[in-house]
Amino acid sequence: MTTIAAGTARTGTAPRVTGADESYLLAQDLFGVSAPIQFLYDFHVDPGADAVAALRAALAQGSLHRAVSRTRVPGARHRWVRSDRAPAGSDDEVIADDEVGRWCDACLRGHRVDPIGGAGWRLDSAATEGGGRAVSLLVSHMVADGQAVYRALAEAAAGTGTALPAAASVGGIRGLRADVGDAIGQVGAAANSVRVLVREAVRNRRATSTGTAASSPTTGNDPARTFLPPMVGDEPEPTLLTVDVDATRWKQRAAEFDGTPNSLFTAVLSGVVGRSGLPISGELKVCVAVSRRDDESDDRANASGGVWIRLPKPIEPGADLGAVRAMSKRAFVDYAESGADAVADNLQPVVRLLPRRIVGRLMRSIAGPDVTVSNLGVAPRNSLRIGGRDAAGFGIRAIMQGTPAEQRRKQGPAVAAWAVQHGDTVTMTFFGIHPDHFGDVTVVRKLIDDELDAWGLARRFW
Repeated sequence: MTTIAAGTARTGTAPRVTGADESYLLAQDLFGVSAPIQFLYDFHVDPGADAVAALRAALAQGSLHRAVSRTRVPGARHRWVRSDRAPAGSDDEVIADDEVGRWCDACLRGHRVDPIGGAGWRLDSAATEGGGRAVSLLVSHMVADGQAVYRALAEAAAGTGTALPAAASVGGIRGLRADVGDAIGQVGAAANSVRVLVREAVRNRRATSTGTAASSPTTGNDPARTFLPPMVGDEPEPTLLTVDVDATRWKQRAAEFDGTPNSLFTAVLSGVVGRSGLPISGELKVCVAVSRRDDESDDRANASGGVWIRLPKPIEPGADLGAVRAMSKRAFVDYAESGADAVADNLQPVVRLLPRRIVGRLMRSIAGPDVTVSNLGVAPRNSLRIGGRDAAGFGIRAIMQGTPAEQRRKQGPAVAAWAVQHGDTVTMTFFGIHPDHFGDVTVVRKLIDDELDAWGLARRFW
């Protein structure tokens, strides 16, 4: 995956929009779908509006503050340049202490980041009546993944952020020649990507036509499962939920069943899917997020991918987690060895040469997983601090906006979740996508409640 990051800008050359960055650009161009990441904070002691404003100004000097400069050469990759727009955000609102979760949800739903136009992130905050502050940092996934946001926050705190080159730096005859050279170099990449995408589309079509489900699909007839009937009329929006669990207890429960925090997280989410009554043909397809960063010096904007594991059925509470742990480990090794063949890593070269309508159909034909899980590990200390104060509550999520309900029924995932540890707490964020089984927040909360109860895990919803 080609490097795109603020560090590249220090050489004076505007980096290309490529890798996962370009995949998100493709989704927005073809389908109008955007993918914001949200870092959500709950400060019990207010760091102050001035501290938030200072962070906003510092972030505007770094790698997040960028825009897309379109090339006129067919087949060439677009470039990232410095945005000339003022950083967005507000610090004026005052909310009740128990409204932090609702306020964070409203920020995510109510604001659209526009990385193409140079507004790829925004930082908002609201004072709480009890003397605290809620903070929401929205960043387009086109601009950065979670690790890149961590890096941007660290650089902002240290005052070391470096802006990308201005748009004027990619123009003229020199820029045109560079674009022509880039277009030529992308022909071979596109040819290889076509091979991968066609192979996967054929494999998925064969699986569908032959009825891969050797066992009967999971249905909602089990009285222990709770689900909604297919909607008619107005379709529900995706649901959002945030929940805290004790980190020590979480690790203990994982170890008790020969698992890790990651395998327990996979088990919990698979159990939520099982309780929902979501019809599953054959195996439960789980996509587990994985970072492809080499080390701390890897400063790419997006270096995340995903591996698939297939479970015969949702994992029952109290079941042995060793098999899930081994399955995930094997998948990580396979991805490291053959990640170049992953479908998601082969979309962007094709769009430069094929008509958009063909690319759109091809993308729609590739089946998604039933569920996506992202265990983000332990948050760096400096990502939790604003104005010298540590956040008492902290979470991360990355959602898709703009996908019609009918498409959310056809192409997975049906639900996605993220987990991050900060201090003695693990915060899980849930994104209910399928409108019929995860379209009612009260129902989804009960599914999560019941599953965590079954694993013996106390929790607190935001």
